[in-house]
Order: sequence, then C-alpha cells, then structure tokens
Amino acid sequence: MRRVPKWLVALALLWPGALHAEWDRYELIMWQDQTPPRLAALARLGFTAAKLNANRGIDPAALAMRRANPLPYYAENIATDFYAPYHRYTPGQSRVTWLWDLQKERLQQDPTRQDVFVREPGLEDPAWRQRVQDRLTAIAIAQRPDRPLFYTLGDEPGIGDLAAAWDADIAAPSLAQFRRWLGTQYPSLTALNQHWGTAYAAWDAIQPELTDAALTRTDGNYAAWNDFKAFMDTSFAGAVQIGTDALHRGDPAALAALEGAQVPGWGGYDYSLLAPTADVMEIYDSGQALELARAFNPRLIPLRTSFSGGATERYQAWDAFLHGVRGTIMWDDDDSALDAALTPSPRAQAMADQAREFQALAPALWATTPHRDAVAIVVSQTSFRLRWLLDRAQEQRQGGPAWWTRDAEREGGPNAWRSAREQIYGRLSSVGITPVWLATADTIPPAVTVVVLPHTLSLSDNEIASLRTFEARGGRVVADTAPGQYDGHGRRRVVPPAFTVHPALAPRADPATAAVLDATVALLGIAPALRLTDPAGATATGVAIQRLDGPDGTIVAIRSDPPDQPPRQLVLSLPAATALQDLRTGLVSGPADRFDLVLDPVEPNLLRLRP
Repeated sequence: MRRVPKWLVALALLWPGALHAEWDRYELIMWQDQTPPRLAALARLGFTAAKLNANRGIDPAALAMRRANPLPYYAENIATDFYAPYHRYTPGQSRVTWLWDLQKERLQQDPTRQDVFVREPGLEDPAWRQRVQDRLTAIAIAQRPDRPLFYTLGDEPGIGDLAAAWDADIAAPSLAQFRRWLGTQYPSLTALNQHWGTAYAAWDAIQPELTDAALTRTDGNYAAWNDFKAFMDTSFAGAVQIGTDALHRGDPAALAALEGAQVPGWGGYDYSLLAPTADVMEIYDSGQALELARAFNPRLIPLRTSFSGGATERYQAWDAFLHGVRGTIMWDDDDSALDAALTPSPRAQAMADQAREFQALAPALWATTPHRDAVAIVVSQTSFRLRWLLDRAQEQRQGGPAWWTRDAEREGGPNAWRSAREQIYGRLSSVGITPVWLATADTIPPAVTVVVLPHTLSLSDNEIASLRTFEARGGRVVADTAPGQYDGHGRRRVVPPAFTVHPALAPRADPATAAVLDATVALLGIAPALRLTDPAGATATGVAIQRLDGPDGTIVAIRSDPPDQPPRQLVLSLPAATALQDLRTGLVSGPADRFDLVLDPVEPNLLRLRP
C-alpha cells in the first residue's frame, strides 16, 4: 500500500495530484470476487490487493466484509456506464456489447440512419457529466478513510466498443462543442470553408462528415471527416479528465484509473491526449500502448493483467515490469488460484514468487528514468486515420464488408501505420537506442539530432516548417514512405514536401538481420552506447536492450525478443572499463570493457553499470 506522509497530504490539499507518484511496492491484485477465507489465503500467499466492485456505488455489506479482511482493495467500475456503455455487463443482456450490436443491427437494416451515431450516453451531455462527477466525488469522500489503492473510472472504455471504429457522437451537445473546438483549429469560418470545400454561413450550421461520405470522396479532401474524429479523441480524453478531477476533489490523494486500455487507434486511444488524463492505467500492451502511454505521461502508474501461466506469462510480466509496470491483476475466471483447501495453484504460486522478486528490484528500477537518445519518432494520429480510411475505401471498391462491421479485435490487427512504428522501434531497441516520442513534429527537443517519420502520411504546415528549421541547423529527417502527402487536417497536398525517403526503413516480413540493424544505425548516424554481439562479433539479433538512468549508475536490461529462442552466448562490449553488478544475483564483475553473457529465452539479464 501507499504510505502517505502528513506533509504530502497537506500539499495535496493545495495541489491535487501531489500524492500520485506515491506507490512504493509492486502490487499483485486479484480481480475476481473472493470469500473472506480466500482473501486471507491470498494475502498469505503474497497478494497485496483485491477488487471491490463499485458498479456505480459500493454495497455497504461488501465494503464491511472487505474492511474486516487484511487485503487492501481498489474500487472497480465506478462509471463504466459512462465511459464504456458499448462494452459493459448489463443485467438481462447476454452480451456486454449488446447496445453496440443493436446500433449495428439498426444500421444494417437502414444504412441511411444517422441516429445510431448518437452515443448513449454522450460524452458532452451536461447532465451525464454532472451525474458522473457527483458520483465520483461522493465515492471518493466516502472511501477516503480506507485509502483504496485506486478508483477505476471504467473497465475497457472507449468512444464505441473498445477500439472499434465508429462515427461517434452527433448529438446536439457534442456538435455544439465540436463547433466551438473548430474555432480553435481555424482562424475564421472563411478559412474552414476554404479548407473543407464548404459554404457554411455560420459556425452553428457546421456538420461533420461521417465515414460513409468520406469513403466516396475522390478529391482527397478528408479534412471535415478527420477533424471530427480528432475532436472525438479530444472529447473522450476530456471526459476522462473530468472524472479524474472529480475524484481528486473528493480525495486529493485518490488515484483515478482506467482498466483495459486498448491498442493505439480508434475509440479515443490517442495516447498523447489520453495518457495525461489518468493517474493509473491497466493496459493491454498491443501496438506499443504501454510505451506511448508512459512517454506521454511519465507520472502514469501502469498496470497489467495476467490471463495465463507458464513461460509466456513470466516473459510478459518481465517485459512489462522493465517498461515501468507497477503491478499485475490476476484474471482467474475459473477460481483456480486456490483449491478447496486454499492451497495455491502452480500458476498463483509462480505469480506470487515473481511478484516478490519484482518487489525486491522495484526500489532500484523505480529510482530510474528511461534513457532517451537523440532519435525522435513522430506518432501521427492523423496519419493513422488517413491510412485506415484509404484502406477501407479500397476494400469498399473491391466489394468488401462495411467499415462499421469491423470489431476491436480486427482493428488491433495488421496496420501499416502501426507496423512501421513498431518495426523501427524494434530495430532501435535491438541495438540499445531508446527514442523520444513526439505526438507531432511541431516542436523538436534541442537534444534530438534525428527525426524518424514512420508512415507519416500527414504533416501540418507548422510541422513541415519545424522540420525544415531542424534540418537547417544540422538535424536529419528520415522517412520510410513519402511523408506529408496530406496536411494536418487530412487534405491531400497538391505538392507534398520533399523529404528523403529511405525504403530500407520500411517494415519487413522477416526478422531483422544483423546487416539490417547495422544499416539502420548507420542511416541514423547515432552510435549506440554499448554493443551486444554474438561470439563471432556480429550484431546480436532477436534481443531488446533497455537503458535506465539512475542515481547509482545506468541499469541495462537485456531480453530475448521474441522469447522462443534457445539460451545464447552473447558478448556485451562497453566504451570504457566498467564494473558490472547483476541486480538479480548481486554478483559484481570487472571492471572491464567486455563481458560474456548467457541470455535466457524468458528471464532477462539485469545489470547495473558503474564506471
């Protein structure tokens, strides 16, 4: 549990959020409801918390039972009816997606219907916003003496169903806010009309272009469609922010959480907007969701959920821990963690054992920050939207299924925008280079010398000017496909900007070879701070290297990536003689500038370098 000094509580009353970095151990949390004897047995095993289902309010009897038990709790699903209406359990319904399925059925029956795109409830609905804020503040006040680990605003939230594409909310409150938001994006109504190719006489007359209309366009002007999608991402992030603020009003030390955060893309999952709105986020780490969430909110407390056991689970837990995850929630839908005699299952025992090692290592790792090299990768949400729309238009021309039939699972699949970013990050990780993440290229940090544009179809005028200035002062801009074919609003340019395209950066179907990794490093012009090779001296492949900067030296984590490889002999070369401490065993070697390592397929090497 968090231990909160009195002076920090006093500070939090003046500055809500001051307590939110106070999380002093790795947590092992049970999700499923448990009886008091099972909770006590889980506590003895090493679990540190369990769920208390709020479901828009907390049952007094359930609360009394939990208060009598040794395990702390977190409050679950306080406002899922607002944040995840299309993906939540509803009494009397057999599917959590029943409301979304109903809207799709209505659209199937009549493709011209527009009312299906009125979100129920609307994110901008003032009555719902007030209702949710009042509820969250009241619960935080009531639970403040218990100091819950965190409060979950919603489980598996999204604008529609998780990260599925949907045309969002065209209800009156949403459209009114959309028009106000457009006033911050365009200098005048005349400028908007010129850019959209419209002739609106007043701001209040503006209507967003929906996906079916955008798919029929032949002029390449998707600004009216993209702007509305961008607004909905902003609206979703704003709705989460008001929930977080409401909890903080009730308890300045409260931690507001989202559970089941999805792959970057649809559903409000622009992490540059979403990550800063929450204190805690349990993330399904797909499409670099975890990496992006931490980059855009360094104070975020990430969690993960375990769905299985064995070597794969151990590997994933290590991967997450080394990326800053501070706890695991166990999903135990068959109640097998403990048998009738309260004896733990092998899976539960293994999780508890691993959590204990993480708890021992946490003070050293949590005192560090991820090292950032002079490489920046731009994450362009508008490029994602355009790539998606162009792909759907091609499918439609070929007689493919309607765009709105695509569920979240399908949207999490192959995607050129996501693949380009993942592959360049993977190559950099293989050689120990950690990039800076940029939501846009508007502002480039002074320490950056190379900007990578992975499948960046869209660049605003400001971004192009920023990149040109960056090049003029000696920086390098590298891209894997022609960048800036569309402007920042999604309108195709007559003359795209001329940046050098490097096809060698494009995603590959096969794993990167040593030659590919060496060529990537040469292209970027940045020498890695260390080198990992095979015994013959070739650059090691199938590895991931993380560097963490801390007060007691640099920590280097070396992992197999992917895990389905045999143990390997590798050589770590350093630029100068260095003492090396194995954080897992405590053994110290060196000083030397070359170390022989054995890389396990599951367990990482965790080394502290002391020059």
